[in-house]
Amino acid sequence: MKRGLAVSVLLALATVNWAQGQNQPDSAGVYWILLRDKGPDIESRIDDIQKELPERTIKRRLKGSTGKAAADEYDLPVYGSYIDLLKPYILKLREESRWLNAVSAVVDRRMIETIEGLEFVTGTRPVSRSNLNSIDYEVTESWTAGAKSEYHPGAAQDYGRSFDQLEQIDVIWAHEQGYHGEGVIICFLDTGFLTYHRAFNQMNIIAAYDFINDDDFVGYDESQDLPGQPNHGTGCLGTIGGYYPGELIGPAFRASFILCKTEDTGSETAAEEDYYVAGLEWGERMGADVASSSLSYSDWYTAEDYDGRTCLTTIAANIAFQKGMILCSSMGNSGPGKFTLGAPADSPYSLGIGAVRWNGELAGFSSWGPTADGRIKPDVCARGVATVAATPFTTDGFGLWNGTSLSCPLAGGATALVVQAHPDWSPSMVKEALLETSDKASHPDIRFGWGVLNVKDAINYPSFSGYLVDEDTHLGISAELSLDEMESRKVHVSISDSSGYFLLANLEYGRYHITIQPAGYLPFEKTIEIPPSEEFDIYLKKVSRD
Repeated sequence: MKRGLAVSVLLALATVNWAQGQNQPDSAGVYWILLRDKGPDIESRIDDIQKELPERTIKRRLKGSTGKAAADEYDLPVYGSYIDLLKPYILKLREESRWLNAVSAVVDRRMIETIEGLEFVTGTRPVSRSNLNSIDYEVTESWTAGAKSEYHPGAAQDYGRSFDQLEQIDVIWAHEQGYHGEGVIICFLDTGFLTYHRAFNQMNIIAAYDFINDDDFVGYDESQDLPGQPNHGTGCLGTIGGYYPGELIGPAFRASFILCKTEDTGSETAAEEDYYVAGLEWGERMGADVASSSLSYSDWYTAEDYDGRTCLTTIAANIAFQKGMILCSSMGNSGPGKFTLGAPADSPYSLGIGAVRWNGELAGFSSWGPTADGRIKPDVCARGVATVAATPFTTDGFGLWNGTSLSCPLAGGATALVVQAHPDWSPSMVKEALLETSDKASHPDIRFGWGVLNVKDAINYPSFSGYLVDEDTHLGISAELSLDEMESRKVHVSISDSSGYFLLANLEYGRYHITIQPAGYLPFEKTIEIPPSEEFDIYLKKVSRD
């Protein structure tokens, strides 16, 4: 018998024995197996795939495109014949990734060299696990909620302790303008979710799947889960989309949600990255506009791998962005210090989210950049210290949590509001608006990135705003301000309010000439460049009576 055939037979027998209840060998591990191609007849199969895509997904994928097709080779499934050929060499198939053209499988490590020698295999990699079980988050205070009221459109909201974390990133203003996430779909990936918590009574959950146990129940199943499995996901989900007036209101509490249970908190095997990729692909295909994940993958990876194109979750994040979905990812909690970020926050397209305190100071645990190729990370920050979250211990429990796990859903919710306000914007435009209007946009660095988010300014981006002020009294002046677009000669007019505040929002890119001729004051003229947004006070001098 040839050696190759003997190995195949032995591995096939091992697979049968393990499936019948035997323990997997000590030498087993979970690996990505990267495949050469997608098989024959690619063009015709892509056409068939495009016909199956939901209309919403097609529309989102084509936003901002320049003639590209809604479907491409990334949408084709893994070639089935290759999977059949692999089966004798693996112990258990776990996931198939269209985007990565790979499968994940439980493999006897002694077979890796043989698998890599197969002509249709381009390589293997260990599947990474997140650092969730290290110092991902901390609950510093918990309490039971008081009475709550139902949501009534147009009514004033009682934000309770969650007011400060929303006000810091100007979500309160967005809510007052009617932006709560309506019409936006958020794909949320985490450990599981106790959806019977009262913070989720009004949440619109349109789909849910447990990628760990391969069923559609994303809560706590005592027959399959260890205690604590849904804790992290429940808290984070409440922070982005919970609604319990007097205690917690999430920034995007009227959005629709796709829930993906992807992180196994009890596993001793470093193997959740594949579930994450599967969840991201599934959510994108169903039409999600935004994805949010408080997971950071670091096992098996080194600082050199965080270059935006090596880690497999990062590659998946890049593809998601190309298909029109923007991803918010926790930077991780390994700070302070350079190169402490994890994947997929290193993606050049996804938003890596850092954590700050109530006063804007960086949280000590918040991971820093830069990436291995020298790019600034994080991208933006939100509150991740004493952040209000839903706690999983009772149906009406809330608490204060620490971690970039909490700043990430705040940023994810903020992103959803910008998408709602500008459904025609491409992911690139959404990202640009968020970065360029954050509080350190003029001097980003590897600790804060572009700084603390400002949803109001992002929705209005690019804009020109400020105050008209009497030079002598320092009181606001109500007057007409004209903004003349110098190339098109289009004129934008704003009248400042009684405080002197003016705002000209969502301007076209270009050079503008400002003209103000208020009665009793000397005229004012200035030329500015948009973008980025401009914001400055204009001091006007009264006409001399001499």
